[in-house]
Amino acid sequence: MTEYLADLRAAYMAELVVHGGLRSPSLLRAFAAVPRERFLPPGPWIVEAADGGFYATEDCDPGRILHAVGVAIDTSRDLVSANPARIARMIEAAGIVPGETVLHVGAGLGYFSAVMAELVGPAGRVIAAEIDPDLAALARSNLASRGNVEMTGDALACSPPPLDVVFVSAGITVVPKPWTDALVVGGRMILPLTGSLNGGFLFRFEKMSADWIDVRAQSFVRYYPCIGTRDDAAVAAVDKAIADPRGPSVRGLRLDRHDPDPDCWLHGDGWCLTTRSSPAGLAEEVGMESHPDQRLCA
Repeated sequence: MTEYLADLRAAYMAELVVHGGLRSPSLLRAFAAVPRERFLPPGPWIVEAADGGFYATEDCDPGRILHAVGVAIDTSRDLVSANPARIARMIEAAGIVPGETVLHVGAGLGYFSAVMAELVGPAGRVIAAEIDPDLAALARSNLASRGNVEMTGDALACSPPPLDVVFVSAGITVVPKPWTDALVVGGRMILPLTGSLNGGFLFRFEKMSADWIDVRAQSFVRYYPCIGTRDDAAVAAVDKAIADPRGPSVRGLRLDRHDPDPDCWLHGDGWCLTTRSSPAGLAEEVGMESHPDQRLCA
């Protein structure tokens, strides 16, 4: 069985490379070190097929799910442990390195939090946030042996420490200021902004200085909605923005209060995704603060 599982995991890594286009040896080692089957409901499993439908596996053989496929967590709520090749590509874009502090919003059952914990190593830290109490209880159990991971509930209700990475695994309609404030200079955030049909743009943020956060669209995605960030007005605003073809041309995040201007793609309350490139002297115009609250998540 040991040799069989080793062969399965080697094939799984090869599949992540082919389907995700991964190039990071450290990320592949992290995935190889985390047994996916231990972070899923007991098999047989409900697996996502290539056409987007689902089918039941014949048995509990880990070979059924050590692939670039999504696996259902709760079919009644359309909850899925996402295709790891897709998520791995996003984790690679975050550029997580040893010693960093990561906030993972929407930790689910903890699988990708565990992968990030492997990347940051014993000197790093992963704060895994999951607001759903049933999922959080399972994630807490799944991650209990990892001393560099701590669980929290509502990622919007805590005051995070300085963060190197914010990785969001649920569709939201706003850019929460506590997360951008907590990012250190050089910090990155992977965040999906999604509308009424749960589809939208995945953006990569990078804090270039205390004065400017660089933004680039990565792909169009579908995500389970993030609780607490999706009132009707915000969803409507994202829907309108998604219909604006300039989404791939977004270049920055403004955190000042200003009237909408021609460069605004998605204009929120005290924040704005803009197609404007970083101008000289934006610090004086925007008046951004770095991370005033250094308290830990509860």
